[in-house]
Amino acid sequence: ISLEVEEMSVILGDLNQDLIINILDVVQLVNIILGTIEANAYQLEAGNMNQDATINVQDIIILINLILQ
Repeated sequence: ISLEVEEMSVILGDLNQDLIINILDVVQLVNIILGTIEANAYQLEAGNMNQDATINVQDIIILINLILQ
């Protein structure tokens, strides 16, 4: 058995991986929560803003507050 391991840096809140945390990331997080789009592993990690292993409305609120600071 051969496994390939790839390390990935995750920026909390940067769901679209453009290195900018903005409203586009909020829209993507909302769409993931609503089931409009299927999230990949990076997005699941980056969208879990409070690190509670669940993506939900709390994560959206934290992300919005981060942007408005």
